[in-house]
Amino acid sequence: MAEPQMLQPSTVREAVRALAARGAVAMAGATDLIPAMRKGEIRPRILVNLKGIAGIRGVKRTRRGIWIGALTRVADLLDDPVIAQNLPLLAEVAAEFASPQIRNLATIGGNLCNAAPSADLALPLLVFDATAEVRGRSGKREIATSDFFRGVNRTALRRGEILTGLLVPRPRVRTGAAHLKLGVRKAMDLAFVGIAAAVQVSSDGKKCRRARVALGSVAPTPRRAAKAEAVLEGQVVTSQLIDEAAEAAVSAARPVSDLRASADYRREMTRVLTGRALREAFRRAPQERPR
Repeated sequence: MAEPQMLQPSTVREAVRALAARGAVAMAGATDLIPAMRKGEIRPRILVNLKGIAGIRGVKRTRRGIWIGALTRVADLLDDPVIAQNLPLLAEVAAEFASPQIRNLATIGGNLCNAAPSADLALPLLVFDATAEVRGRSGKREIATSDFFRGVNRTALRRGEILTGLLVPRPRVRTGAAHLKLGVRKAMDLAFVGIAAAVQVSSDGKKCRRARVALGSVAPTPRRAAKAEAVLEGQVVTSQLIDEAAEAAVSAARPVSDLRASADYRREMTRVLTGRALREAFRRAPQERPR
């Protein structure tokens, strides 16, 4: 097969026009794309390099929350002051993302658009109710991250659309969040199971006012565990309640058996890690004060 043509747009409009062509594939850090091309899993006719587009990189505060440009590198999340003050869990997850070399190439948008079931950055964005900002030939639209993932390596993006940024509401007062990832190693390994949890407690710290639980590597897409959230919200927080929520989270899992772990093991670890992540999130809640 012939080498793909390389295009390097300098604006979102140019990128959208280029991606409308049949066989065109967007490229950012290319840490997932190049291995897939080498394996023959993707055979693009045109590579559209997004790295030269201005205005879709970086982190900033807005009236609606924290905006993160799609071309923001994973490494940039580690020491960004806005992330540290408002979304420290995102920095924690980024710190265990692959290796330093990959973190310096991979982008947050690329990790989401690759739509792997194990996408690390998807989980904190799901529990923080992030919205994906998308631009295409019909203009701009927004997609809740809970609706963004459609299947293994499939997203809600249409032909000619690109992800330009993520809008994350500032976490509410008395909110705690935690993430756990089970694998052979903390980094440079895909998770067998990944769990993120975010909870908001009442002013006296006794009740759960709001809960979000997200699962990774246990279904075709990263996903929320709505039944687990419903168990928690409005209830007095007890160890038994957390155990019930962890059990409910398993109902959202649709794991498969592979060389890394069996489906039964993934289900059991979903229960165990959800309980641990929720306990840590509740422990952190009274201390965390978003600014």
